[in-house]
Amino acid sequence: MAELADAHDAGLLLAAGPLLGPEERTLRGLSIWNADPERARVLAERNPGVVEGRFRIDVLPWLVPAGAMIFHRTRLPRSMAEAESSDQ
Repeated sequence: MAELADAHDAGLLLAAGPLLGPEERTLRGLSIWNADPERARVLAERNPGVVEGRFRIDVLPWLVPAGAMIFHRTRLPRSMAEAESSDQ
């Protein structure tokens, strides 16, 4: 999670988080990168879960008109413990 927080702090990752669904499904998430598809793939492949083979990535270009969405700077949790402590 620290790698995602670092990418967000650098302005490369606009948003990220788990996708909720049935518990029997594999854990999935969504990341929105401020990068072209190849750069986004390179950045996503650095995720320890991807490196260890726990997660796989699919990079899909998302065509959204300029100005249709605004992402505000926030602070992403750097660990599961930090994420769980902020779930209050």
